Amino acid sequence: MVVSRFAPSPTGYLHLGNARTAIFSYLFARHHGGKFILRVEDTDRERSTKEFEDMLLEDLRWLGLEWDEFYRQSDRFDLYRDYADKLVESGHAYPCFCSVEELEEEKKRAEERGIPYRYSGKCRVLNKAEVKELKKRGKGYALRFRVPDGRVVVFEDLIKGHIAINVDDFGDFVIVRSDGTPTYNFVVVVDDALMGVTHVIRGEDHIPNTPKQILIYEALGFPLPRFAHLPVILGEDRSKLSKRHGAVSVRNYREEGYVPEALFNYLCLLGWSLPEGEKEVFSKEELVSLFKLEDVNSSPAVFSKEKLRWLNGVYIREILPLEQLVEDFLPFLQSAGYSADREYVKKVLQKTRDSFETLKEGVERLKPFFAEEVIYSEEALQVLESESSAMVLSTFLQRVRDGELSGERVKTIAKEIQKELGLKAKDVWHALRASLTGETEGVGVDVLCDVLPKEKVLQRLVKAIKLVG
Repeated sequence: MVVSRFAPSPTGYLHLGNARTAIFSYLFARHHGGKFILRVEDTDRERSTKEFEDMLLEDLRWLGLEWDEFYRQSDRFDLYRDYADKLVESGHAYPCFCSVEELEEEKKRAEERGIPYRYSGKCRVLNKAEVKELKKRGKGYALRFRVPDGRVVVFEDLIKGHIAINVDDFGDFVIVRSDGTPTYNFVVVVDDALMGVTHVIRGEDHIPNTPKQILIYEALGFPLPRFAHLPVILGEDRSKLSKRHGAVSVRNYREEGYVPEALFNYLCLLGWSLPEGEKEVFSKEELVSLFKLEDVNSSPAVFSKEKLRWLNGVYIREILPLEQLVEDFLPFLQSAGYSADREYVKKVLQKTRDSFETLKEGVERLKPFFAEEVIYSEEALQVLESESSAMVLSTFLQRVRDGELSGERVKTIAKEIQKELGLKAKDVWHALRASLTGETEGVGVDVLCDVLPKEKVLQRLVKAIKLVG
């Protein structure tokens, strides 16, 4: 059975690159009818926090990912200790008593000689008696993996192809720190092996870690999984995606009013060559059925916020069921300080969902439907103070006092006023929009009058007429 996993560290917000990794791992497992595991890698005690872990899980659920098993590395320390002992007993690991100062001095000498630093290996030659004596004296120590000299580790990456790395590039590495906490390269092997992970899908920044992990797999007698390293995501200037390109976390896009289905869909388009030609909108079920690792590009993908925004607008306008759009929109409305009946919000969105591309933008654009009082912009005041506006508004008010108010009736009355007063259409509509919305652009007056309660329309007209005398 295919088993994949996503193993984030709770040291910050969920980055878009990590979110894509999670999605690809999820799609791969679901495509093959396999298992998808979520494992929180919180061995870094200084930087890992419960707050970040909670947000991480919340953002993954928001994206629509569901996992079959969940693990937290901090709950498994006893297990790691047992396997570290096995490596020491078999001679694949040894205690290193070098102090921080000694190691820093080694690094400094390497820098002065202009060569990459690798541990000198001074503690790998200590005999049992020397080790026993140093422990007896209370000397602190870390555990290092004994890397075989001159070995070239070779593996076939499912995305990058043939990769060969000489172990002399890195030397003996720490698997358990002097404070007793295990390191990433060690615990990831123990976890992946014991959890039956068959495919390790992760970012290409992990390629240098892979030979170290393969050596540990071999030392513990575990079968190797298949590795697939995803290319990085670049900004539009072709540099690695970072904060200077704008929002880079899932949380940022949630707060901006992007819907999870659109973000999920868009991240799938980054670096994956879909077989559907020009089609760019896919349901999660379609993506599961289509996903193949061999279709993932080995070259970097370029992130376009403009394209994501366009796709988000498509979901808002055309794809999301109205009830779900209401559900997604309400928190943004409440956050902006507005309160409205759910059915009224539904009525508004039914008429206006094609006028905005993010939920946050929608709240701003649809203020005239929800604001208790109209606040006039400078441009709106200029329109209202024009000679024709007072006549337009007073005539319009007289005509709409009686009978039902609807968008169609508003259009009819506006045409009548235009003809009677000898005005241009824009003069009539600008006056009405300025009085009812406080702006000179935005939501259509006919749409507003189709939804806004009649008494509010009348109140706004009266207020504007008083304002212009």
